[in-house]
Amino acid sequence: MSSMEPSEIKIKELISLFDKKKFDQLLKLSNELLDNFPKSILLLNIQGVVHTELKNYKLAKDLFIKVVNLNPKYTDGYYNLANIFIKLDEEEKAIENYKKVIELDKNYFKAHNNLGNIYRRKGLNKKAIEYYLSTLEINSNYKVAYYNLAGALQFYKINGKNKNINKYLLYLLKEKIIVRPNSIAPNVLNSLFLNTDLKNNLSLIKDKITNEDLYYVLKSLQKNSLLMQFMKVCPIPDYNIEKNFVKIRKEILNQTYKLQIDINHINFLISLSMQCFLNEYIYDKSKDEIEKIKKIDERIKNNLKENKNISDLEILCLSCYEPLTNFSWSNKIEFSNKLKEIFELQIKNKEIEDQISKSIKSISKVENQVSIKVKKQYEENPYPRWENLGLSIEPRKLKDVINNSDLNLDLKKIRNCDSPEILIAGCGTGQHALTTASKYKKSKILALDLSFKSLSYAKRKANELKINNIEFVQGDILDLESIDRKFDIIESVGVLHHMYNPLKGWKILTSCLNNDSLMLIGLYSENARKHIVDIKNEIDKLKLQPIYKNIIKFRKDLIKNNNDQWNNIKSSPDFYTVSGVRDLLFHVQEHRFTISIIKEYLKRLGLVFLGFEDKLVIENFKKIYNKKNDIYDLDKWQDYENSHPRIFAGMYQFWCKKL
Repeated sequence: MSSMEPSEIKIKELISLFDKKKFDQLLKLSNELLDNFPKSILLLNIQGVVHTELKNYKLAKDLFIKVVNLNPKYTDGYYNLANIFIKLDEEEKAIENYKKVIELDKNYFKAHNNLGNIYRRKGLNKKAIEYYLSTLEINSNYKVAYYNLAGALQFYKINGKNKNINKYLLYLLKEKIIVRPNSIAPNVLNSLFLNTDLKNNLSLIKDKITNEDLYYVLKSLQKNSLLMQFMKVCPIPDYNIEKNFVKIRKEILNQTYKLQIDINHINFLISLSMQCFLNEYIYDKSKDEIEKIKKIDERIKNNLKENKNISDLEILCLSCYEPLTNFSWSNKIEFSNKLKEIFELQIKNKEIEDQISKSIKSISKVENQVSIKVKKQYEENPYPRWENLGLSIEPRKLKDVINNSDLNLDLKKIRNCDSPEILIAGCGTGQHALTTASKYKKSKILALDLSFKSLSYAKRKANELKINNIEFVQGDILDLESIDRKFDIIESVGVLHHMYNPLKGWKILTSCLNNDSLMLIGLYSENARKHIVDIKNEIDKLKLQPIYKNIIKFRKDLIKNNNDQWNNIKSSPDFYTVSGVRDLLFHVQEHRFTISIIKEYLKRLGLVFLGFEDKLVIENFKKIYNKKNDIYDLDKWQDYENSHPRIFAGMYQFWCKKL
């Protein structure tokens, strides 16, 4: 230890005080030591860190400047100084100091990550992604960078080759709680086509594929670990891949029927089986395929009677066409270890959900005729079916979450509670409820939905992810007042527009809101859904009932019909699952809104608009309306939507509160 620094014992004492958050004692002791060691970098640095904790940012800045002046090669000093410039909203100076850190130590991964954060806040997502990738190249175990990368990938589409990114996308798809796979699906697809042999492999798939070509294609696809994992966790929203998978599946069926399929392709079949289960068997099948499925089914039954072995390949082949629970033999056979994933996904999970369903409480009997129809739809087709989702890296206090939300409110006028009571009104299969439960510290969530099937799915996923601050309850928003509870936050996204009278439902939610509390609402846009209304009108004209056979056939006709006005529908992730198509095009009840109607409803309900939720939408709006309070002006938003009618394709999602 240099004579310019205190003894190691004293430094350890200071660190111990810091760990115990005894900041007053630490500052007193460090000031005493500074009398003897006025040029101590360690003492000045630790004081700067303490003042950062105490939010004395200007004082901390002066201390860190002293540190780097005393030692121009002290990387931690520049890093701490950069962090302070972030707190002081001096981003350019922060960038300068992070770059100085990297100049001194190119492997200082946190500086790379923080630069990524600055560029992401500026809306420069391409640059942010580059820094997150360089962070992970240095430290591939740094979880924070994976969360940040996942966030940036949702706002920027990679369009150049970058082989390094595939391994990080694979990591994101394997992790259960970092990101919803469908939100990064466009980038996964681009990376598959740009950075792997997928395009070449698929080009070999003809209407009549030779055994030799099929063997080569399956062998190649099986080596594509990003594709194999993608198939297991996300319905793939790409029609080119779909039509080729349909051909592959058909040829696998033909080979299975003739008992010629190669056991070496089992891993591809497992991924294909999981993909077909996730998309709810949306791939069309021919009469010939239906006949062969029946014959393989009969063969398995006969083999069972004669105590013969059941081939994994036959089971997998059939599970690519129908859920295994549809086959009478599925609960009579012992699944091999190789089929563990398939057994859990298609059989075990259903058993668990059936058990959970018996324990879910109801707040009342659903009596409204539209609510009964909506309930029936989601009992038949719980929506959406999902595997992974994006949870918060750590829960935060309610006020800290709101503080980062860019909402038009005075934090002092928001109800302050250490354990917020939150209502998710219309929680579906649980993605929204689980995400919210991970966001707010010590929160208590009530998740309400009409459908027992959806709630059972949600509860199973919550149990899997060890999220235990959610109470799942079955019931109608119309009956909410019977529970006599008030909430600090109410979130209802994609729900009110499926009610008979959305305003009535919204009024009931408002009556359940505490004073000085917040509400998040999501509603369909009339402008953004014009093409969907056209398609729904066509469905009504054809008098199509929302049953599986009709959904598959109508979707097939849509794909064949090259109507430019309808082509947008093919880019929707919902177009690639049965429940998604039903929700999107065959829903039993749908209202759509305009900003002027929302404005009127807010006034009638005594609510004030606080701001939209979608950051990408806000970023685009700010390119035209850049005054500070423009983002809170609904009239300006109305003008903006008139000139950008698709901007709210993903719904109006906005915050409001009681006046």
